[in-house]
Amino acid sequence: MKIDFGDVFASGIGWLLKQLFLFTASIWLGCSMGGAALIAGQLSGGRSADFEVLLASPVLLLTLWLIPNLLFLGAAIYWFIRAETSTPRACGILAAVEALIAVAGWVKVFDGEWLPITVAWTTCVVLIVMMGTGIWFFRQWQINRWAGEIAALKAENAMRRAELEREFGTKSAGADELGFD
Repeated sequence: MKIDFGDVFASGIGWLLKQLFLFTASIWLGCSMGGAALIAGQLSGGRSADFEVLLASPVLLLTLWLIPNLLFLGAAIYWFIRAETSTPRACGILAAVEALIAVAGWVKVFDGEWLPITVAWTTCVVLIVMMGTGIWFFRQWQINRWAGEIAALKAENAMRRAELEREFGTKSAGADELGFD
C-alpha cells in the first residue's frame, strides 16, 4: 500500500485548523462570559449596559492580567497542539480561565462598589458552572451512545460466534465468554 503524502498533509493541516478554531472559540466564549458578567455588574450598579462589549469581548483580555494570561495561553497552546484530541473538558477549562481573567481585569471599573462587583463575580461563576454542567451532560451523552454501540457490537459478535459454531463446529471464545464485561 502506497502512502499518499497529499492526503496525509491535508489531514494534518485540517487537524491543525480544527485545533486552532477550537482554541480561538474557547477564548472567545470565555471572554463573552466575562463580558456578560461585567454587563450584569453594570446593570446592578444602576449604570447603562455596554452591550458592545460582547461583540469585541477578546479586547477584555488587554489588562494588567495579560502577562499571566499569556503564560497560561502558551501552556494551553502546547496542550491543544500536543494532545491528539481536544476534549470538551479542555475547551471548558480554557473558557473558564479566560472568563475569570476578563472579570478580574475589568472589575476595577466599578470603583469599589460592592454590589456591582459581587454581581459580576457571582454571574461569572454561575456562567462557568452552567458551561461545566453542559460539558458534563455532553460527556454523559457520549458515554451512553458508546455503550449502545458496544452492546450492538457484542450482539453481532455473539451471532457471528453462533454462526461459526453452527457452520464449522468451532467453538470461539469471545470476550463475552471470558468475563471481560
